[in-house]
Amino acid sequence: MVKAIIFDCFGVLIGRGFEATYRRAGGDPIKDRDFINGILGQANLAVLSPVQFHEAIASKLQIPLDSWHKTRTMSEQPDVVLLRYIEQLHKKYKTAVLSNANKDGVIRRIGQEWADKCFDAIVVSGEVGMVKPDPQIYQYVAGELGVSPAECAFIDDSKGHVSGARAVGMKTILYRDLVQMKTDLQTLLSA
Repeated sequence: MVKAIIFDCFGVLIGRGFEATYRRAGGDPIKDRDFINGILGQANLAVLSPVQFHEAIASKLQIPLDSWHKTRTMSEQPDVVLLRYIEQLHKKYKTAVLSNANKDGVIRRIGQEWADKCFDAIVVSGEVGMVKPDPQIYQYVAGELGVSPAECAFIDDSKGHVSGARAVGMKTILYRDLVQMKTDLQTLLSA
């Protein structure tokens, strides 16, 4: 029985993910795959500060830092329809965000009011020193919610992150769009 629902942030709650933002800023995420993986890995473990991360991205894209920030702002808007849905789910289930990011970035993009209304926990790699798909981060978020991994539904737009959650016993949904996710989640919740 599902007692908790855990959502990824970027690509689910916010925007379409880092690669879409990078592409919108003029980058080629396929050509720059090694750079992106390296820089995100460092940022997700808080090896780089947010300022250093954004400066490195702007430098790689050869654009002014303020242009990168404007692109991020336009691309990384919260899905208010999804947040309203989560607010309703939160009345019956424990809910959390699990993101490879830093907490300030997640809260700033979702908004403190939505964070307070919708989520029991916000777990971010930059604070816990683990990144998805490390099995320990999924176990950690379940522990923060006071449930076992088997009592969790996990939703993410990354196949690798979904596989990591499934490996620890969570029920999983690969997010493609809101309609598909709601349909898949209702199927899980009614099972």
